[in-house]
Amino acid sequence: MSLKDNDFLVYCVFGFMATAVNMLSYELLFRLAGMPNVPAVALSWVLAVTFAFFTNKFIVFRHEEGKKKSLVSQLGFFYLCRAASGLVDVVIMFVSVDIFALNHTVWKFISNLAVGVCNYLAGKFFIFRGKKTIREYR
Repeated sequence: MSLKDNDFLVYCVFGFMATAVNMLSYELLFRLAGMPNVPAVALSWVLAVTFAFFTNKFIVFRHEEGKKKSLVSQLGFFYLCRAASGLVDVVIMFVSVDIFALNHTVWKFISNLAVGVCNYLAGKFFIFRGKKTIREYR
């Protein structure tokens, strides 16, 4: 089985890249451009989610519908799902670190795993459902 045949592994590679887009754009906006923290966080999140949408749509899930309406609705739903999973991240971190005083690094890792799985499932079964698998193209 090649990497192309495994949606989840490809998702993980592009998820890592989306995280890099988020972190790099935050650093550029906050440190180099002097943008205030919260706007820099928000804009870097938008850039990373936009990157993730297009890589998920065309590379991870290979869902290439050409309808403009479909693209706009998928993008909106993708942002909504990512905002919801961001809320999951905040809740996990608040409960584990602020309430139970557990190790923040360990729980951030656990939270990222949980959020990543949620995002993958949302993409596969709700946002980009109906795509052809790589085997169907052969």
